[in-house]
Amino acid sequence: IWMPSWLPIVQKRRSLSYTEQQRQWQLLRRGRYLEFNLLYERGVKFGLANANPRVEGVMVSAPPLIAWEYNHHTEEGSPEAELTEILKNPIDWVFEV
Repeated sequence: IWMPSWLPIVQKRRSLSYTEQQRQWQLLRRGRYLEFNLLYERGVKFGLANANPRVEGVMVSAPPLIAWEYNHHTEEGSPEAELTEILKNPIDWVFEV
């Protein structure tokens, strides 16, 4: 169902180059995703709290490569800083028009 909308985006952008800084940012975002899953996602927390936790089942759903940096700061005015502000202040698209 999602493939018809996803494929044109991938085809348009697959040849775009990226910088090492952009790659590092991607890895940091993936690290935050893993942090959320391990610390906050109820299903994962429940699964790990069992008597016989299936750690492999949790880790197989994690991104294959991540990065972690304590207290990471983005450069002011950068696309990364803009995204960080959006993530810190999400818009409720249902009630805010």
